[in-house]
Amino acid sequence: MLERINDLLAQVTVPADWAVATVVSVTGSVPREPGSTMFVHRDGTTIGSLSGGCVEAAVVDAALTALTTDRAELVGFGDADGTGFDVALTCGGELTVLVQPLNQLAGVLPGLRAIAERSPDGALDGALDDAISLVRALPGSTVPLPGPFLVRDGDALPTVRVPGLPERATGDLAAALRSGVTTTVPVFGPPEAGCPELGRLLVESRRSAARLLIYGANDHAAALARLARPLGWQVTVCDTRPVFATARRHPDAHDIVVQSPVDHLEAEAAAGRVDGRTAVVVLGHDPRFDLAVLDRALRLGLAYVGAMGSRTTDGRRRQDLLAGGLPAHLLASLHSPIGLDLGARTPPEVAVSVLAEIIAVTRRPDRRPAAHQLRDTTGPVHATPAFVSAAGREDRFSWT
Repeated sequence: MLERINDLLAQVTVPADWAVATVVSVTGSVPREPGSTMFVHRDGTTIGSLSGGCVEAAVVDAALTALTTDRAELVGFGDADGTGFDVALTCGGELTVLVQPLNQLAGVLPGLRAIAERSPDGALDGALDDAISLVRALPGSTVPLPGPFLVRDGDALPTVRVPGLPERATGDLAAALRSGVTTTVPVFGPPEAGCPELGRLLVESRRSAARLLIYGANDHAAALARLARPLGWQVTVCDTRPVFATARRHPDAHDIVVQSPVDHLEAEAAAGRVDGRTAVVVLGHDPRFDLAVLDRALRLGLAYVGAMGSRTTDGRRRQDLLAGGLPAHLLASLHSPIGLDLGARTPPEVAVSVLAEIIAVTRRPDRRPAAHQLRDTTGPVHATPAFVSAAGREDRFSWT
């Protein structure tokens, strides 16, 4: 339910009137991942979805039943080839959903609301200041868990709150919390009893917002910040020029910094505020600053490092980085010319191209997007556009 923490803050005012449905596990091809959440009101109103529409009606029925009985339930949905599930997923996968009256989570609701209120814009853009996990026992468990509890970023594993949890389960729970993903943790009884499975814990996690560091405060930076913020990125715009690095020019950035880009990146790295999810985009067009920050960024193991520029600029930049001592295997991870080959020209279009590349690179396990990246193509970055004349003839024209 952490996925919809913004809706919890804004719409769920009377918990007794709501049930929450959370995807616990998935197999095969399914539209949503574990942790996906849907709230269901006793009048049938819903917030969110768990699939492309295949199972929502059945989930609503299960939620209304849970509100009537005040009991949580695990509900399975499978494919249409005889898996034994009542409701089929047309995509062929299977998923298990925990349906639970929201009142059973009353003890953690104040903490969730407090975290949502502390996050940027009241969590309305999806970004969180704090990483957080919600731990609860699945129905049918005899796990000695007093009730659901929250674990915030930096907290020690609260073993004092689960005094009867076996040592092995404590270690598994700690590992699940560190992973930052949504998963289940099996809990087994003592060896002398044959290690029976007592049940499972659902560990639902939401990490703090990934960072997008934009170096170069121009119109492209403003457009990129405008599109990236609603996607949940924590956006910083940095430039050495105070006349350009202003809140008026970049109203969608969370942070605006007037500083040398490499000095800023060094300070953020030293403070532990960048990690393997961080994306760096260099838009400055000034080798005095670009080369230093690119060299440093490419050595940090970040999720994405991209730089704007023509093929001529890119070729010269790559030569200079190699001459400066950057290893060739690190240079190979530079996304330049930046973006996907969408034919983008205006700053908003370029922002779509850049964000599409970041999503494609970071979401795919092999780190290679399915669409063409500009760095893997040849010819002009901005191809001459075509139009069809009134006579039906395709003509070519230049923007200049």
